[in-house]
Amino acid sequence: MRQGCISLGKVQCDGCQNVIPYSERYLVIDEEEGVEVESGKRSRYCVTCSLEKGYAAYREDKSERVLTFFPIEPEAAQPAGGEAVGPAKDNE
Repeated sequence: MRQGCISLGKVQCDGCQNVIPYSERYLVIDEEEGVEVESGKRSRYCVTCSLEKGYAAYREDKSERVLTFFPIEPEAAQPAGGEAVGPAKDNE
């Protein structure tokens, strides 16, 4: 399981062993032998290590570059037919 967190300044990255500075983002992930699992040993990675391991990615959202720790699913990113999906409207 992946969790995006914000450091309180006392968190150490399990990848590079650096302390993650106060207010910086980091990832907590359950993994065993370097592979993500549903439940296992919890590892903490800074943004740089998360990007290197493929656990994080940048994506374009509303003309902004956004960092995400969660996998981007092609079906969720672009609906079929390329149309925008919005809230349902009542036909009264």
